[in-house]
Amino acid sequence: MRNYELFLLLSSKGDEASAQKSLREVETVLNRYGGKFVKVNTGSNTRLKYTIKDRNEAYQVTVDIEAETKDLIEIKKQLNLVEDILRLDIFALTKA
Repeated sequence: MRNYELFLLLSSKGDEASAQKSLREVETVLNRYGGKFVKVNTGSNTRLKYTIKDRNEAYQVTVDIEAETKDLIEIKKQLNLVEDILRLDIFALTKA
């Protein structure tokens, strides 16, 4: 397993409960492929520079995860199907 940072822009509905629901869906996808959450960095509402899926604001969250490199493409495909995720990216964390 390797460590990654998952960056998410979630559809901002103005409440923490909808963000937690989306994070549970993300965790379900990760668990399906043998990955897991290591640390969830608290999110914040942010104003977008341009609209994404007709939204001007989003809830920004970063999550440290562990996953197999071979599963990242499929994890990303499955996460793109989650309705409340506007954008996502996965970055490899390097050992310092």
